[in-house]
Amino acid sequence: MLVQRKYLLGLAWMTAIFIIPLPFIQTLNAGLSPIYIGERIPILYGTIAYSWMLLAIYIGTKPKWLDRLIGLPSAYMLHGILSLAAITLAFLHKESVWSSGLIKLTGDWSFDIFIGLSIYSLVFFSGWLTSRVLFLLWIKSQLEHIFKHELSVWLHRLNIVATTLVFIHVLLIPYIRQIKSFMAVFLITTLFVFTTYVISLLPRGRKAKVLTNTQMTPNIHQLQLLTREKLLFSPGDYIFLSFPKISGLKEPHPFSVVNIPNNKNEIVLAIRGDGDFTRMVSGVKQLDLALINGGFGQYQTVINDQKPNRLLLIAGGIGIIPLLSLIDGNASIPINVLYSSHNKENLLYPEKFSEWNNRANFEYTMQVGRFNDDQVLSVLGKNKKNLLVLIGGPTIMGRYWIKKLKKFGLRGSQIYYEEFSW
Repeated sequence: MLVQRKYLLGLAWMTAIFIIPLPFIQTLNAGLSPIYIGERIPILYGTIAYSWMLLAIYIGTKPKWLDRLIGLPSAYMLHGILSLAAITLAFLHKESVWSSGLIKLTGDWSFDIFIGLSIYSLVFFSGWLTSRVLFLLWIKSQLEHIFKHELSVWLHRLNIVATTLVFIHVLLIPYIRQIKSFMAVFLITTLFVFTTYVISLLPRGRKAKVLTNTQMTPNIHQLQLLTREKLLFSPGDYIFLSFPKISGLKEPHPFSVVNIPNNKNEIVLAIRGDGDFTRMVSGVKQLDLALINGGFGQYQTVINDQKPNRLLLIAGGIGIIPLLSLIDGNASIPINVLYSSHNKENLLYPEKFSEWNNRANFEYTMQVGRFNDDQVLSVLGKNKKNLLVLIGGPTIMGRYWIKKLKKFGLRGSQIYYEEFSW
């Protein structure tokens, strides 16, 4: 399945880069007057940029079908890179095509907004980048108390304002309006994306109420939620959680689910107070109304398609959370767990491990401090065929073990890590 997933991810990139812009390019190129043939290439740059920006907006609505196809982390990576590529093409378009009046103003305003948002997003929404560039991570940590989660989300929505300005910019150009086939593609795709986006802003998901909010460690709270509706998510999934009546918690935030669905329709979350949203969750009270959207994630999908005869779960700190429900939901598969944390108090749910230890096909090692290579090698054993390794934890840890496991002889298709850094 992991080989298939790479194929699907590659297909998604090919579709985004080449297929999505194709109707725009063909219709515009076919109908463009010979008078503007000298500006054809930069005009096409602007057209491609617009198609990519529409796709980036659509990905931002978190379509579930796309999550199950390539995973939201990969989709959000596509979203970010497409946005930056669109801005680059927009710059080439802006510098090469002459315009004046309101046409020029709408183009310039939209470009300025996009530039400002791209800089902001590189710090606050690009975990894949800040996890690699420590200076950006430091800037983010310094500014997070000012640009809180809800404010950041609303600032990011200025992309819609900028895209609307581009839409007006195009409508104001007479020789573009005359190309009926292009205008049909332009209007239909814009209407579809904007309608999808507006729908995504409406309160959606299952209503739930808070049953308990328990402090597990000084910085981790367990939230128990109850919903009347049937829960449609798999072991290892995460949900988007919001509290529509609590200021600062109205915008959805992703959290992995501790438990697997049960007849009681209960959801258990373990939330570490890293940001303003997660810290505010500690103040949520019993019977407070919540909205749940999900599930999202690919851990169980990987297991179902890979059909391994043995699982190795490597977890660090709060990264154990999505793996807990996988242990519960895959009792028939032999499982080894290597679970570490920086301190003893953050080794979560030890009672679950004691219970699972009664299984004949379950083994675990729980320790303070990271595992060394020899410890992991000893668990891997000599027979690595049909072994699947699932990793949960900090980005640096996940990347480290992916690299090491490949050196130990595992294929890339035997390793899956759902990077939670977006």
